[in-house]
Amino acid sequence: MSQKTLSQGERDQIYWKKQAGETLQQISEEMGLSYACVRKWWRRGRDQGAAGLVERKRGRTAQGSLTTFPEHIRQASEKLKREHKRWGANRVLIELRNDPQLVSSALPSRSRLYAYFHQHCPDCLNVWTKHKEEPQPKPATAVHEVWQVDLQEGHRLADGSIATVCSVRDPYGAAMIASLAFSVKMGKTWRKVTWEEVRQTLRAGFAEWHTLPDSVLTDNELVLGGNPSDPFPSWLSLYLAGLGIKHNFIRAHCPTDQPQIERQHRSLDGFTDDPHSRQDLSSFQQALDQERSIYNHQFPARASDCHGSAPLQAHPALLTPHRPYQPDQEIALFHMQRVYDFLATFTFARKVNCNGQITLKGLRYTVGFKHKTKKIQVRFDAHTLEWLFLELDDQGHEQELARRPLIGIDFASLTGLPIPQSPPNLPPIQLTFPLAV
Repeated sequence: MSQKTLSQGERDQIYWKKQAGETLQQISEEMGLSYACVRKWWRRGRDQGAAGLVERKRGRTAQGSLTTFPEHIRQASEKLKREHKRWGANRVLIELRNDPQLVSSALPSRSRLYAYFHQHCPDCLNVWTKHKEEPQPKPATAVHEVWQVDLQEGHRLADGSIATVCSVRDPYGAAMIASLAFSVKMGKTWRKVTWEEVRQTLRAGFAEWHTLPDSVLTDNELVLGGNPSDPFPSWLSLYLAGLGIKHNFIRAHCPTDQPQIERQHRSLDGFTDDPHSRQDLSSFQQALDQERSIYNHQFPARASDCHGSAPLQAHPALLTPHRPYQPDQEIALFHMQRVYDFLATFTFARKVNCNGQITLKGLRYTVGFKHKTKKIQVRFDAHTLEWLFLELDDQGHEQELARRPLIGIDFASLTGLPIPQSPPNLPPIQLTFPLAV
């Protein structure tokens, strides 16, 4: 007979059956339990009463993290972690060791300190990419509804240069929208692609397909999503907002949220993996353009319900502009008010430095010397085009400390285009363009 963990009712049943005159052997056979198990619980009930029939947990009673350390050490540890959320347990320990009041005190280990933080201030953990936490992106339901954008690095060419490819794909229509190669070698090292080069790739897609998408999906890479420790939107997000394009992000460390663009990298890599295509940047770009065109028009694709047809044959709607675009019309299509309205949806937490200043998007704004070291909130007023610097009082009410005009974020910096002489105030443009397959 196999032994098992008994329920409270089974333990009570053993006790009362024995009290009623049954033998331990009879109880064992009736309940399908070992004789030793029945005897154990009968003796517990006989000697300790009902309390003895309650299952007792083994080991020491849990007392919580750092309970063996004095209260002032626990308070100092938690205070440091809350003031410096990006500090790990090792960095907090260094600060505790440097505290003159704790020189002669025994301090907890790194692992016990981390367990204490996990129990008492979990909101201070894993703050690096917290603002990028997103639900799994919803799949596209039509062409040009979502364009995926991604970078593939490390293409080594025969002339010694290194290229990074920025690619755009329509996951619903299975179309390769754009792929541009950029030389990134700098002496003995290589650089990251800039956000302006990503903008250039998107513009190439806009121009070739004569349309703007509804949204763009990217990962959280610095050039695409901005600083992960600061929720301020990236330059790319601001540029897309000006065109009325929503910038969405995949979940952190989940490239499977956009498998179509990852598969496009692999396809183009294989199509252009020959000595002629990899001679230099020019030949590499020509190969990318040729193979992308062949794929869209002739390749028997199995992605996105193509069923062995080329993407443009399976999804002819790709050739119909969704939101019409022409390069010479971008000045009219881009509206700074959309950027201002987008900025107004954020609230930024800042700490005023010793000079009475804070930093927003790499630019210094003066709050006032009398407010130095204060922790404040910053919001944007889309009507007055000013930053509002706010402080919360003891009742949680906002008090305005200062207002400063927006600087550094304007039409020229976002689009790279000449500033229009007068802001266009045109009705929505409805254009059609003949497209040849």
